[in-house]
Amino acid sequence: MLEQLFPKYHYRYTASPHANELRAFACWLDEVGYGHDPAHDHVRRLREALDRQRRWLDAPIDRAGIDDLFAALPDNANYRATRRAFCHFMQACGRLLPEPDRRPHAATLVAYEDQLRTVRGLRESTIEQHLATVEAFLHELLPDGLPLSALTRERIERHVVTTGRRISRQSLQHWVARLRSFMRFCHVNGLLPQPLDAIDTPRVYRDELPPRALPWSTVLALLRSVDRSDAMGWRDYVILYLMAHYGLRPSEVASLRMDAIDW
Repeated sequence: MLEQLFPKYHYRYTASPHANELRAFACWLDEVGYGHDPAHDHVRRLREALDRQRRWLDAPIDRAGIDDLFAALPDNANYRATRRAFCHFMQACGRLLPEPDRRPHAATLVAYEDQLRTVRGLRESTIEQHLATVEAFLHELLPDGLPLSALTRERIERHVVTTGRRISRQSLQHWVARLRSFMRFCHVNGLLPQPLDAIDTPRVYRDELPPRALPWSTVLALLRSVDRSDAMGWRDYVILYLMAHYGLRPSEVASLRMDAIDW
């Protein structure tokens, strides 16, 4: 692959102490769909970085190490793109060390995520909602990484009241359910000395929200009520008819050329 990218000067790369690394990087760029010119430029910049650092990549490396590798090179868009591509290459090869999770209570969140996935079998989207709720909850009630034992029923209730001022009762009901689940997990695993999952939830009643659609009898009555004795009436009737029978939204109906119709 190096011979194809550098037909005239490939010996500069094949004779490099880092030839194996450059060749593997070039092959990966080709496999993932990079064109000739971008791959040529990425390999050239990586060789420049390796030659300047004079370091061997014979062990896994983290992102900070890759940043050090490119530190002596210009900090522009092209070199940053090569650094990103090299990160992806190292990750694909299994040689990029994972970033340490610096979130407060990271171990608890990871264990809870595993419980949601392996024990409860929730979908990924549902797991993301649970984790987002819990992270927001911990960020507000336990700043600076305070221990979970600092949670009290009163603080949790105040958090629920505060959250209820910015979301609907229906959304708050789901929010509280996710908090209850997390509180039960913490107590069962000995992270809380006492259960704190008895959180009051807002009441939501059936049919309290506006209906999503009108009854069909009401729609027909509305259509029959339109005065079609003139062009304006016929225009209104057609608009309502399209919305009722074809499910067009008002914005879609408004985009129609009503003025082009011979009423």
